[in-house]
Amino acid sequence: MRHRFYKKVLSICLAVMMAVAAFLPSVPTYGASDDAIPDEGVVEVSDTSKVLTRGNFLDYGSVLMSKKSSTRVLITGITAAHVECDKLGVGLYLEKSSDGVNYGSYRQWYFWGENSILHTETLEVIVPSGYWYRLGGSHVALEGSDGESTTTMTKGIYVG
Repeated sequence: MRHRFYKKVLSICLAVMMAVAAFLPSVPTYGASDDAIPDEGVVEVSDTSKVLTRGNFLDYGSVLMSKKSSTRVLITGITAAHVECDKLGVGLYLEKSSDGVNYGSYRQWYFWGENSILHTETLEVIVPSGYWYRLGGSHVALEGSDGESTTTMTKGIYVG
């Protein structure tokens, strides 16, 4: 009985953590060494967060975003585990910017898979043209009452 309680509490805590991450202030994608606005010709960006110290469950999280047209982007989120887990989650956070530096939350999605070693979600999203977009991800692996997580964030691409 206590096992179910801890599993439920951990699931709720991780869901809250993913929701809070979506509303944290955005950090500019480009550092002090690259203050120029990024190239508008880029059509695909990605980021992968490999867990450097081998975790018990989570192997890596990855996000990919590609420009399909002047009003559409294709976004993908992947969460991979070392072993089959009770639940694998991926949260996708699409952010929008008018200048390619300062981003704000635009849209977000949350997906869960059960009894799996890999969970992948792909969406084609209609977006307003004339803006920069970047994609963030939260990747979670739950096994029993234990869990691990990591985050990812791409650079921006111009959709116009």
